[in-house]
Amino acid sequence: MKGYIYIAGAFETVNRSVCGQKGSSVDNDPHFWSAPPTWGICRNDLRAVADLGDVIFFVLPRRGRHPQMIFGFLTVAEKITHDEASRRIDLRSKRMGNRVPNGNIIVCTKGGYDRFDGGAHHHIFEKIKRHYVIGSKTESRMLTADEIGRLAPEFIQTLSSIVGIHGRRAIDIISRKGRVLTSGQVKSLLTWLNDS
Repeated sequence: MKGYIYIAGAFETVNRSVCGQKGSSVDNDPHFWSAPPTWGICRNDLRAVADLGDVIFFVLPRRGRHPQMIFGFLTVAEKITHDEASRRIDLRSKRMGNRVPNGNIIVCTKGGYDRFDGGAHHHIFEKIKRHYVIGSKTESRMLTADEIGRLAPEFIQTLSSIVGIHGRRAIDIISRKGRVLTSGQVKSLLTWLNDS
């Protein structure tokens, strides 16, 4: 087992209650809004190399609706293509559509680029559609806004201590490319998130 941590720069909120409010959107990748949790669009470079049992940690951007902090983690239970995902009944809620939050399966049921993505990822569609990650229902979760608020003041110091890289900001430790984590680092982060 290994892990990855990266800053999900486009992710705004863990509060689904903003869904449908004028001018608001609820992010769709990673998709924790219905079970199982999935990761299908962002960071296709990391999705391509993630293996079964690996743990992915998602970090909020610095300027968001919550303090910068890990907002969720996903343990890889399955890896399939977007074509396969679009045909699975148990992933029906993950298909893109005219709704908020949207799905994160970028392939329509006919195998082409899903128009409900609005052209946002059309230029890298061929890369994205190769890897769709399904998370474990029991070993993945999105934190609540309260948990994020409570843990955020310790986040940089804790991450720095676990990873062994000192920095004043998350980006100093994680970098723009994200960071690979050892098994021990993954276990330490999970313990901190689950036991704090």
